[in-house]
Amino acid sequence: MFPESDNARGIAAGLLDGAIDTLGALLRTMGDYSFPVANEADSNAFRDLCDAFACHVENGSPVPAYEVEQTIDGGRQWSRVRRFFVDRRASEQTFVNERLGDYRGIVQDLVEGLREMGERDQDMETAVLRQLAGVEGVVEHGSLRDVQIALTETIQNVTSAFAAQQAEYKAQIRELNDRMSCLREDLVQAQEKMQRDALTATYNRGAFDVAITRALNMHFILNQPVTLVLIDLDNFKSINDSHGHAAGDEVLRQVGESLERCFIRKSDFVARYGGDEFAVILADTMASNSVSLIERFMERIASIQLEGVDEDARVACSIGFTEIHDSDNVAALLKRADVGLYEAKHAGRNCHRYVPPPAETE
Repeated sequence: MFPESDNARGIAAGLLDGAIDTLGALLRTMGDYSFPVANEADSNAFRDLCDAFACHVENGSPVPAYEVEQTIDGGRQWSRVRRFFVDRRASEQTFVNERLGDYRGIVQDLVEGLREMGERDQDMETAVLRQLAGVEGVVEHGSLRDVQIALTETIQNVTSAFAAQQAEYKAQIRELNDRMSCLREDLVQAQEKMQRDALTATYNRGAFDVAITRALNMHFILNQPVTLVLIDLDNFKSINDSHGHAAGDEVLRQVGESLERCFIRKSDFVARYGGDEFAVILADTMASNSVSLIERFMERIASIQLEGVDEDARVACSIGFTEIHDSDNVAALLKRADVGLYEAKHAGRNCHRYVPPPAETE
């Protein structure tokens, strides 16, 4: 009886720990990939708030910005956590719906403007026909002088009406363009935030998925070489466990900065692939020409030093890389680079391994 009871308690404790770890990870993920909302000047502030709530879930620490205090018994204020999550999702939905409403309003105004233009065109046509009918009457019954005067007045009236109509059309089009430009800039900024990893400022996984597909397409069209590099930090979990998530976040930030400084061409694409993994797409670059860049990056991150962390706790990484092949799809290219990453880990870490494409292995 007692062993079974102890076993049940052990299972329950394991489930509770797993649920708490999962909820903490979900809150941090929301901070990293949350959709920007209106009047949010600093996305890092929200990410820090999500991290604070994750820490509260994990160990009961306070969240001063949300008036969540630390309890003596280590209890959690689950209602505040739930309210925080629900409020954020509601704000994001409101932001998206407002932007959709703005676009619908522009489309409706455009349709209404075109309809009004059509009506004015009909009115203009009627007015011109009336003017011409008057000229015809003068031509039929009036003198040459009367005809000259009637033609001059008609030309002036029609020209003036067309000029006024054209000015009105330009004003309407200019207003619509201004509104579209404001919304376009707003959405571009929002899209850029969505494409960037909030912690490292590199591109995120979604942007990487788009970029690797484009790289394959460009290789197919232009037959240019492309090298894919996968990077995994060695023993990163031990940094988090020994020195806390703040130290781990600082490592990721500095690794992201090192990648941006080592792969500096405009065509180089650097992304956080997930967790402590990064990916680099080197367009128009053969694998043989990538080795020096990879080694320069490895030397750079080896010099990363965190405040309060022993000098012996150096940051290191394992790297797998490969070059694109005509027969590749995204899955095959990623699998080959991942094999190189596994080989680097198996070889003792803190090294790189190249896996050649199929043509080089035949």
